[in-house]
Amino acid sequence: MTRVAEVIWISHHQQKIELELGRFFKEKDRSLLRDVCEYAVLNGGKRLRALLIYAIGDNNKNPDKYLNGLAVAVELVHAYSLIHDDLPSMDNDDLRRGKPSSHIKFSEAQAILAGDTLQSLAFELLSSEQFNVGDKIKIKVLNILSQSIGLNGMALGQSIDIESAEKELNLKSLELLQRLKTGALIEASCIMSYIVSDNYNQKYETDIASIGRLIGKIYQITDDILDFESDTKTLGKTAGKDAKNKKPTYVSLMGLTEAKRIKAALFSTLLKEIEDFPSDLSALNNLVNYIYKRIH
Repeated sequence: MTRVAEVIWISHHQQKIELELGRFFKEKDRSLLRDVCEYAVLNGGKRLRALLIYAIGDNNKNPDKYLNGLAVAVELVHAYSLIHDDLPSMDNDDLRRGKPSSHIKFSEAQAILAGDTLQSLAFELLSSEQFNVGDKIKIKVLNILSQSIGLNGMALGQSIDIESAEKELNLKSLELLQRLKTGALIEASCIMSYIVSDNYNQKYETDIASIGRLIGKIYQITDDILDFESDTKTLGKTAGKDAKNKKPTYVSLMGLTEAKRIKAALFSTLLKEIEDFPSDLSALNNLVNYIYKRIH
């Protein structure tokens, strides 16, 4: 896939998930709570987790059959996590995707309720008859998603992140924090997409999980580098906030040069794992190039 084709593929699938998300909310009864949820979800974004689902499922005979539901669900969960992450009691950020955070646009109470609602909507969607992947696969998908965001996933990562402010963490502890807070949902997106694939083979589930884990780590290191090097306008969120709040990052622990070196080494490993995977992952190969080179 050429660079132009890569951009076209990403743009096409970003537009697809935007349409699916818009359609999802149009089917819901109008209320203030729905408006807050819709604002948080449709407020822009890279749609990385949805793109991963489409990229891994790209070689399915009928990719839209199951992938749209998965893509919508993970974006709902991701939006819920961002709402809560921005709250004054968490990261206390007034800006998200270049616009006022949900608790600034509406109120803190409505934002909390919207986050809670988005999480429940994701599980409502994946447990519905509309997501007709078969009961066995459906239960597995629900289990993977719930584990990725709960006591041993994203929520635990956020808890560790809050506790680690102004504390010295070693690299091993930071890697655990970020693998849970950022990486868990990314990894789960990859696994869930593979599970509903026509080419699913349980033998290779750990391999796709490893690929997802590497993507999550590269994404987070890139985030830390951009937070250090970029500006608020480019990022769409407050730049330099980690350093201001004395939060440990890959850059603060190992320095900018070493963080970039580690990122490049991980990327080489990732490309090798994608190449060695028994099913065709060419769409994913092109997507990870976009992830690696992103500037916001």
